[in-house]
Amino acid sequence: MTRNQPLAEGRGFSRLLALSIVVVTAQLLHGCAGALKQWGAEISLVSQAADFDPAQLRAQSVGVLHAVVGFGLEGYSLQVSRSLSKTAASVLPHVRLVPPHTALSLINAQEGLARQYAQMIVGYGQSGILDRETLQRVGAALEAKYVLLPGMATFQQSISGRFSFFGFRLLQTRISILRLTVQLWDTQAGRIAWESSGEATLAGEDVREFRIPFEEIADHLWRQLLATLTPASRGVEPSDS
Repeated sequence: MTRNQPLAEGRGFSRLLALSIVVVTAQLLHGCAGALKQWGAEISLVSQAADFDPAQLRAQSVGVLHAVVGFGLEGYSLQVSRSLSKTAASVLPHVRLVPPHTALSLINAQEGLARQYAQMIVGYGQSGILDRETLQRVGAALEAKYVLLPGMATFQQSISGRFSFFGFRLLQTRISILRLTVQLWDTQAGRIAWESSGEATLAGEDVREFRIPFEEIADHLWRQLLATLTPASRGVEPSDS
C-alpha cells in the first residue's frame, strides 16, 4: 500500500458520501415537494368597440372557431380551440358556448359553407379580416350572434440543468412561453367587438423529469385574457371601430 492510497480512498469515500446525501435529498424532494412553479403573465392588448358591453353576451350563443396558429404550430390548433372553450365555459358561465367540434360540424352541414369557411380563414391569415358574408352564414349556422376566434403565435419549451453532481443532473428548470390572442367577432355586423392578447411564462424546477402540460399554461393565460370580458370587468379601452 502506497503512502497516498489511504488519502485517495478517503477522498473517494467523501465523494460517495456526498453523492449519497444528495441522492437521498433529491428523493425526499421528489416525494414531498413536487415541482416548484413560477408564473408570469402580461396582457399586451385589450380593446373593444365603443358600443359593445360584455353584458350583451348574457344568454347569447357564442361559437368557438378553429384556432389560427403560427407556422409550425399547426398540430396545436385543436388544443388551442378546445382549451379556450373549456376555460370560457368556466369564466363565462352566463354565455351559451358552441364548442369548436360542434361549430365545425354545424358549418360542414351547410352546403358549400365548409369551403367558404376555409377560404375565410385563409384570407384572415393574409389580411386579419373575416369575410363578412361568410361570417354571417357561419353565425346563422351556429345560431350565434358572436364567435370567438383564438390564435397562438408562439409556444416554446426549453430545459436546462440548475444543479449537477458528478455528471448527474439533480435540479432542472423547464421554461414554457406561450403567446395567445382571442377576438370576439360580431357575425351580423362583420366586425371585431372585443379582443385581447398576451404572453404567459411558466418556469418549473424539480428533481424529476416532468412535463408542463400545454392545457395548464393555456388555461392560466386564457383566464387572464377573458377576465375583461366578464360583465363586471372594468378598464377596457374602447377602440375606434
